[in-house]
Amino acid sequence: MSANPERLYHFTCDLGHAKIGRYNCVLMPQPGSWPVIWFTSEAVPDFEATGLGRLTLKCDRTEFRYVVTGLSTCRPWLGSPERLAETPQFLRALEEFSVPEQWWISAEPVQAEWDRSWERAA
Repeated sequence: MSANPERLYHFTCDLGHAKIGRYNCVLMPQPGSWPVIWFTSEAVPDFEATGLGRLTLKCDRTEFRYVVTGLSTCRPWLGSPERLAETPQFLRALEEFSVPEQWWISAEPVQAEWDRSWERAA
């Protein structure tokens, strides 16, 4: 099991940013999608290794960065019950070109702050 990182980050596109907001931010699992919120331990993520590639969404999911301020319910993806419940074929497709050791999740709402200083690479 991975040691708890000092910081976790949540990246999103303009649509996600509009839903999350700019102040008093709470990240929530979204109905109809994964029952968890996804985070990374990487402050400046590799687009593909962090799983932020455009396989299912066409927006730029590195456009906005949030810094998690409530880490208590966050846990590593590796070893999680959600991962253990997936089929080997699904996991291969999801993790094949990624670094899942950098992935963290929470099934509970998580406090975060919008990082206004974030500038994604052009």
